[in-house]
Amino acid sequence: MEAEGETDGGGESQYGMSITVPIPAADNDLYRYEATDGVLRILADNPYEEFTIRELSRFVGYSHPAISNAVGVLESNALVTVSAEGNRKHVSIDRNRLTKPDDPVLRIPQSEFHAPVRTALDRLQDELADVVGILVFGSVARGEADRQSDIDLWVLVQSDRATNQRRANEIGTDLTETRFAGDRYEFQILVESARSALNVSDRLTDVLASSITLYETETLRRFKREVRSDAE
Repeated sequence: MEAEGETDGGGESQYGMSITVPIPAADNDLYRYEATDGVLRILADNPYEEFTIRELSRFVGYSHPAISNAVGVLESNALVTVSAEGNRKHVSIDRNRLTKPDDPVLRIPQSEFHAPVRTALDRLQDELADVVGILVFGSVARGEADRQSDIDLWVLVQSDRATNQRRANEIGTDLTETRFAGDRYEFQILVESARSALNVSDRLTDVLASSITLYETETLRRFKREVRSDAE
């Protein structure tokens, strides 16, 4: 998060995705709850979607009361919008507060990973068949990676998962031997088809919870909603 007006001078935050917080904060409990960062992360990566408290609890990994507390203080500070439908609350990011670079690679917090991720993204789109979505997840997406961290990528294809996985493995091996600004990186690339992915939706919850979307189509958006619906 950043204070109002804190950018690199070019109109975009220098820290990838960010959300603007007025000073002083309307509710001083803003930084109190551990679930807050996870809630903001999933909402910011899906700015046009609404999540229920139950869905956020599943994705972020905190109890319903913990999520409700975090959402309450975020709403008090005008960082999220909340609408009610019966007993359910639907939560979304306040897009007026969100700064999100148009180039999805620049949403990765640590700039040293931009070049290797961009190269992988280009090759996966060029060399795999029927790609409908690509995510980077794990420590690189969270901004917690070091030089020993793997670059974890998840690819959704329409069909022919096995063939695409083999090609992705070849791309990963090739990129591991490539130097970027003098450094090498390990790549772990997981490919799922729209059909196979739904059979492992529990595992994919962790992927989606700590991911940045690099390439998105309506098929990927529908798939995310299907995974979310399993939380209800």
